[in-house]
Amino acid sequence: AKAAAAAAEAPAAEPAAAPPTPTNGDEVKSVFCTNLAWAIDDDAIKAHFSDAGDILRIKWIEDRDTGKFKGMGVLEFADAATASKAVEMKNETEVLGRTMYCRLDKPKPKSDRPVRQPKAKPEGCCKLYCGNLSYDIDDAALRAFFEPLALSAIRWVTDRETGDFKGCGFAEFASTEDADQAFLKQGQVLMSRPVRLDWAEDKPKKWEQ
Repeated sequence: AKAAAAAAEAPAAEPAAAPPTPTNGDEVKSVFCTNLAWAIDDDAIKAHFSDAGDILRIKWIEDRDTGKFKGMGVLEFADAATASKAVEMKNETEVLGRTMYCRLDKPKPKSDRPVRQPKAKPEGCCKLYCGNLSYDIDDAALRAFFEPLALSAIRWVTDRETGDFKGCGFAEFASTEDADQAFLKQGQVLMSRPVRLDWAEDKPKKWEQ
């Protein structure tokens, strides 16, 4: 069960419309829930969804820097039909005194824009940009993705004003050779999303001459 709730009031959330039942092999088994009460826990959320289906896994979303609960979570069900039923039945229902909004945790639809091609590798570069990441990603999952290569540093990109994770980050490796091997994972799937990799070069500070 997650840690006890934080002190501040949970931010208001926009209602999430229930998406259509997945078709054409679109097997989305997870449901994203927001505007949750700070006092929510595994038992409470399972009880609320009990008439929709059994929850197999719960991931409470916490602030990456402070570890405080952000009033959001991802619930995994046995199959896509159960997940869709859960959204249909439980979106905009009250849980522990708050109106919960939920939707299928679907990847962003593909854009019609041409695929961005990776830039040329800067000489000696050891850092990769990692994009199209799941909002459920954490350090352990990214390290596991790049195994057996060891990461020397990970930096997640967040919104300057809200602190919300923006679905991308930077992975730094011990050597440029390790970075070359890591780059070969371009397009491989991590947490149901194909990862987009590119070379990242540290920008010089403006005051540097």
